[in-house]
Amino acid sequence: MKVNITLIIAIFCLIGFCAIAVIFNVFSIGDLPASFVGAALGAVITGVVTVILLDGQSKAEEIKERNVKVFEKKSAIFSEYIDIVWDTWDDRRVSDKEFQKLIGDYYKKLMLYMCASSAEIIGGQLKAIGEFAGNDDLSEKDQETLQKALINIINTLSDEISLGGHIDPNLFVELGKEVKEAEARSRRSNTSFKMLGINKNTELILKAKPNIKCWTIDEKNQVKDENGEEMSISALASRELERSANGFSEFMLNGKTLFELRGK
Repeated sequence: MKVNITLIIAIFCLIGFCAIAVIFNVFSIGDLPASFVGAALGAVITGVVTVILLDGQSKAEEIKERNVKVFEKKSAIFSEYIDIVWDTWDDRRVSDKEFQKLIGDYYKKLMLYMCASSAEIIGGQLKAIGEFAGNDDLSEKDQETLQKALINIINTLSDEISLGGHIDPNLFVELGKEVKEAEARSRRSNTSFKMLGINKNTELILKAKPNIKCWTIDEKNQVKDENGEEMSISALASRELERSANGFSEFMLNGKTLFELRGK
């Protein structure tokens, strides 16, 4: 019923439009059919163009959405591979298992998302890494070669996803040395008399001033000087040498510094 009413209203509106157009000489009665045909063709053309534009827009949005999903997946895979590379370098060697993981993920995951040139670069670096796989006794030069290969892989992956950042191999080497020195300092700071097997009341002699002696009073790092004043072994060394000093490297037992006793 509602459709019939709408159709009737539309017909009356059309008749009214035609009557007004003829009365006010907008169109003559003879021109009306041609005008209707022209209007119909215009509506058809407009409809076709609109459909084409909407279809193109829909496809463009689908492509954009697909590209975003691909990039997100690609970034996740690359990030995971970079983590594997870092874990591989953590102990300054590459085990057979770690190398198999690098190779396996390269073929199963990376190659699906990389351009040919990047795949070739990483493949070459993996080949270089393979020469050191399973070797637990790498020389310093071999470690540097291995390190550069791993860095090249990370930098190539960074370029692939346009991160823009690159690891400077020389800076990486310098920072690596700083890390080693920090670890050494940490080990020194944790040295204790108990660790060295030194009992309480053991006499220690200052290397630079053999006339300066002290005696241990606990299992950690506390000593007493010839006047009975108690303090840490480093505090005593710093006081007597008038500079900052680590007592374990300055005091001796049986002709060797305490660090030498530890084998450092």
